[in-house]
Amino acid sequence: MTSPPPSLAAFLQAQRAEYRSALPQRLEQIESLWRQVLNGEAPALAGLERCAHSLAGSGATFGLAALGDAARVLEMAVSPLAGAAKALTPAEQTGVGRAVQAFCRSLSAEIGIQGD
Repeated sequence: MTSPPPSLAAFLQAQRAEYRSALPQRLEQIESLWRQVLNGEAPALAGLERCAHSLAGSGATFGLAALGDAARVLEMAVSPLAGAAKALTPAEQTGVGRAVQAFCRSLSAEIGIQGD
């Protein structure tokens, strides 16, 4: 297998850097959506699902397979609940909360933020 031309390699490197630089905002977005869900704003579940879906697909593309996997787990936890117009039950909240925490730990590790 041959290496990509220097211009393509530089382009791909720039794309990875741009993706990584946007990750702190994505973390804030996930955390904000989760706070909205906890406050009983059921429509925020759909936003949480979309964000997780996007990161599940793009994580591996940009060389962050563990992040993509954590996002996929979050997406799968939220997906069956996203269309509901009601607040989460305590059991649902616990399940999704665990997936949110695991995702946030994974994303924080990727961007170098030390969590609690």
